[in-house]
Amino acid sequence: MTKLQKEELLFGLLMTIGMVTIMTSYNIVIVFGFNANALKHILAGIVPVFIVAFIVEQLIINHNVQKMHKLIVSPDDPKFKQIVMFSILMVTGMCLSMTLYATLVNVGTSSHFWQQYFAAVARNYPVALLSQLLVVGPLARALHAKIGKVRRDMNQKQRVELAHSTATN
Repeated sequence: MTKLQKEELLFGLLMTIGMVTIMTSYNIVIVFGFNANALKHILAGIVPVFIVAFIVEQLIINHNVQKMHKLIVSPDDPKFKQIVMFSILMVTGMCLSMTLYATLVNVGTSSHFWQQYFAAVARNYPVALLSQLLVVGPLARALHAKIGKVRRDMNQKQRVELAHSTATN
């Protein structure tokens, strides 16, 4: 795995953790209210939802979003535009996919499936987009940058130690 692939995987992991936490909490609080029962459901549901979301994001959504992003946004476009467009594409794909998963798990394939699915998408999409743009995205980018700096500092320290040990031998 290349360094870039590892960095993309780490960033995807950070984004998925943040978005799953917010969206799972949001949807459970809508159903159960804000109480101890909701907290139990959040804690019980967050791991399986995270696993599904991470797999969907890594195997389906990310690859397709990157292709679409290259068609829509030019490398010369401002960084802000690139980030916002990538976020919109990613949230759209993940919201549609994860709402499908949640509707299948919670509603099944009843006669009201599509009605429930589209109502859930309409309810989830604005929250997901705002969460991604205003909370999770900025936090994940900051944390990713901090982790990258710590790694670079550690690598630099190892190179200095290696050079020092080589010089003394």
